[in-house]
Amino acid sequence: MKKRKKSDPLLLEIERALDFGQFISYNQSWEFVRELEATKKKIDALVKNGEAERAVGLYEMLLSGCYEKAEEIDDSSGNLGMFFGELFCAWIKARQKAGCKADETVQFILKWMDNDEYGFCYDIEQDIAQVLNKAGFQLFRKHFQDQFENAFVPYKSESPKFIYDYPADVYRNAGILKKIYIVKKDIQSHLTLCEKTVASPKDCENIAMLYKEKKHFADALAWVEKGLTLEKKRKWGNQSSYGLTSMRQKLLDKLGRSEDVFKSVWSEFKKYPSAYGYDELMKYIPKQDFKEWHEKALLEAKKTSLSAFVEICSKTKEWDILSERIISVEYDKLERISHYITEKAAKGLAKKHCRAAAKIYGTMGMRILKKGKSKYYWHALEHFRKAGKLYKKAGHEQVWVSLVDRVRKDHSRKYSFIGDFEKIVTGRVPESPETFEKRVRKRWVKQTSD
Repeated sequence: MKKRKKSDPLLLEIERALDFGQFISYNQSWEFVRELEATKKKIDALVKNGEAERAVGLYEMLLSGCYEKAEEIDDSSGNLGMFFGELFCAWIKARQKAGCKADETVQFILKWMDNDEYGFCYDIEQDIAQVLNKAGFQLFRKHFQDQFENAFVPYKSESPKFIYDYPADVYRNAGILKKIYIVKKDIQSHLTLCEKTVASPKDCENIAMLYKEKKHFADALAWVEKGLTLEKKRKWGNQSSYGLTSMRQKLLDKLGRSEDVFKSVWSEFKKYPSAYGYDELMKYIPKQDFKEWHEKALLEAKKTSLSAFVEICSKTKEWDILSERIISVEYDKLERISHYITEKAAKGLAKKHCRAAAKIYGTMGMRILKKGKSKYYWHALEHFRKAGKLYKKAGHEQVWVSLVDRVRKDHSRKYSFIGDFEKIVTGRVPESPETFEKRVRKRWVKQTSD
């Protein structure tokens, strides 16, 4: 009688880690994937220890298992999908180390990509291109080149069109080829492909990046300029590029054209003032001219963007100027600014400019109330408490009274908020939200009571 072959002990561990039949919630997904990663590491160790052939079979079981598990997990975080990508590349490397045929490996890869119901193989081409050996890569690239050329045959004699004006078989395979060329730093192939279809701003950025990495700065700049020109000609959707302006400045600097860099940075700052733009601008200002350009930057920000003005003043500690602006500006304009910017400003102003800080805290509280999200009411209460304290400290109690009246008039029906707000008005401190311990003890009583 033929003896039954024993199961690989690691296969049992894979089965345990996947836990079929058990649904994995969003909150459990991190821990679940961490266990899968621990299992993968044990298979990785086999490859390092000369057992690549054994590892290949186990990787395949784990890959298949992850796919089977796809409907038993809330993978909103994308953790399982990312793990699958890493696992897939590890499997390819193991096959290569085990001496498996390149054409067979590539066929398996393409089958997985074609039959990918759950999107685990989405955008994986670049990772695959990086791990395939020379023979495998040539076959992988040739597949998509053939696919593209076959789909493109009816359009060869026509003038180039925007990539999305072609059928899906053309633009999908062209997109994959471009990603592969970028990974392999293959400028010529990328250029040849762009000659067949209209180059987009995104193409220009990618080609410029490849030239920049090769230190061909003049060629890179030419493609950046082309991309910026193209950007103005139409709406490009996901083929638009937001990195061209910044890349242009860096390339001008590399080419020793500091005056042109400065003009570009200043022009960009005037159009879109920001703390980042301010930092970029100041990189090119001589120390003796810093004050002059600092004041110019503040003036431009003040004219163009209240948010940027507040952020830059907070960054540079221009509290006097900021205080004056905050006191004069309308409440609704302050309420539109992100709390990440206003909170920092309020903290800085609170030391010497109580009235301005109080106004910001008041608008931060109002911003939360207008959004109506009760879980943030505790933060609104804290903002109002600080506003009241600072208004009184600054001798502007009447402004605080007006703010209180507005809250009562507009938000009196927010019952989970208004009671605690009245405690603040009368000088009492509202109770903090339940502690973790108190909350879980209540749950225990609820779950164990009749």
